[in-house]
Amino acid sequence: MRDQHGVESIVQRLYERIGRDPSELFQIRPIDGGWDNALSYEITRSDMKRARIYRHDLDDQNEQEIASCLRRFV
Repeated sequence: MRDQHGVESIVQRLYERIGRDPSELFQIRPIDGGWDNALSYEITRSDMKRARIYRHDLDDQNEQEIASCLRRFV
């Protein structure tokens, strides 16, 4: 089961791993559910660009795909 702190920690760690400053991340919020069962999570940077990561990638610990999603802010 995931919680807000767990999801935010993973996102911030991977965002830093790709060479970015985690303080740029403005908001992380669950989509289509709560923190423990959302189908995806929307990440918003301070410039208001957004990216989305998927629960199945978190569940599978697919850090490569999560990092890839964090490179695609639009």
